[in-house]
Amino acid sequence: MKEFFANIVKRIKFQLFETDDLFINWYDFDKGVLLLFFGILSLFSQIKWYWYNIEIKKELRWLNIDFYHSRMISLIVCVVIFAILLILCHYFKNNQKFRRVISYLSPALFGMVMIYGGYTVGIYSVPTISGLICIVLVGLVFYKRKILYSIAVPITIFTMMVCYQSSNHLIAYAPLFTEELNQSQAFENAFWVKSMAELFLPILFTSILFFEILLSQWRRREKKIERLSTTDALTEIYNRRYIGGQLDLMSTHLVSVIILDLDHFKAINDGYGHDVGDEVLCRVARVLESSIRKMDIVGRFGGEEFILLLPHTDLNHAQDIAEHCRVKIAQELIVLKDTRKISISASFGIATSTGILNKEELIRLADQALYLSKQKGRNCVSHYLEII
Repeated sequence: MKEFFANIVKRIKFQLFETDDLFINWYDFDKGVLLLFFGILSLFSQIKWYWYNIEIKKELRWLNIDFYHSRMISLIVCVVIFAILLILCHYFKNNQKFRRVISYLSPALFGMVMIYGGYTVGIYSVPTISGLICIVLVGLVFYKRKILYSIAVPITIFTMMVCYQSSNHLIAYAPLFTEELNQSQAFENAFWVKSMAELFLPILFTSILFFEILLSQWRRREKKIERLSTTDALTEIYNRRYIGGQLDLMSTHLVSVIILDLDHFKAINDGYGHDVGDEVLCRVARVLESSIRKMDIVGRFGGEEFILLLPHTDLNHAQDIAEHCRVKIAQELIVLKDTRKISISASFGIATSTGILNKEELIRLADQALYLSKQKGRNCVSHYLEII
C-alpha cells in the first residue's frame, strides 16, 4: 500500500513539475475532464459544509432552513451530472464528436454551477466576485480564446439574469442565509466571515496553486529551451554559439583559449562506424569536463574539434591544463562490443590575450597553433608564440 501511494505521488509530481507537457498545451477534452473533477470536489466541499452547519452545529439563526433541501438536492444533482460525464469521458474518450462536446460543455457547466453557488450566498458579495474573477483568470490562461468566448455568451446571460432578478427582488438575495444575517453588517458577523472563507478560499488557493504550477512548468521549459540553444545535442557540453558569446565577455580581460582536434577521427568513423565515433566524442567531452577548473568552460567547436575557455589564466598555466587534458585523453580506451580497443589522442593549440586581441583574432591564433601541433606529428601541445 505504501508503495502504491508513493507511485501515485511520484506520477503527480512528474505531471505537475517534471513533464514537458504544460497545462495550457493539453487537449481541450483533457482540460474538460480536469474541470469536471474539480467541479465534483468543489460540490462535495459545499455539501459537507452545508450539511455540517445545519445538521450538526444547528446554525438555524443564520442559515435558511427553508432553502436547505432544495439546495442540497441541486448540489447532489450537479455531482451526479458531473460524475456521469466523467464516466462517459472514460468510455468515449476516443470519440471525436464527444470530445468536442465535452470541450465546450464542461467549462460552461462549471461556470454556471459556480455562478449559481455564488448567487446562493450573495451574487454581489466580495467573496463571490473574487472567486468568479479567479475562475475567469484561470480560464483566460487555460483555454483557447475560441472556446472561452463561445461559452462566455451563455455564462454572461446566466449571470446577468441572476443579477437582474436579485437586484429587483424577483428572487431572494443570498437565499442560503436568513433575513437577519442578510439585513445585518455581514462583515461583522463571525459566522458569515467563516462561511465565506470555507466556501471561497479553496477556489482562491486552487487558482494560486494552478498559476504556481503553470509558472513552474513554464520556467522549467524556458530553462530547457535555453539549455538546448546553448548545448551540443550529442556531447551535452556547450556549443559554438554559447562559446562565442562567453568569449565576447572575456575578451577584454586576461583569457586563454585552447582548441583541440582529435587525431585521425575520420579513420575511426570510417573504420568502426559513426556510432563509435559519437561515443568517442562523448568520452572526450567527459574527460575535458573532469580535467578543468570550475571557472573554465568547455565546448564543442564543430565536428571533432573542442574548445576550452580559461578566464584569468596566463599562457604557462594554460599549457599545464592543455598537457593534463592531452595525457588524460591519450589514456582513454574505447572498448568495443567485440572487445577490440581503440586508443585516441588529440592535438592542442593555445592562444592567450590580455584584452588586446578580439575574439576572432584569439581563435585564429589558437587554430594556427593547433595546425602547428598537427605538423609536429599530432598528440602534442603548441602555443601562439611559436608561430609569431
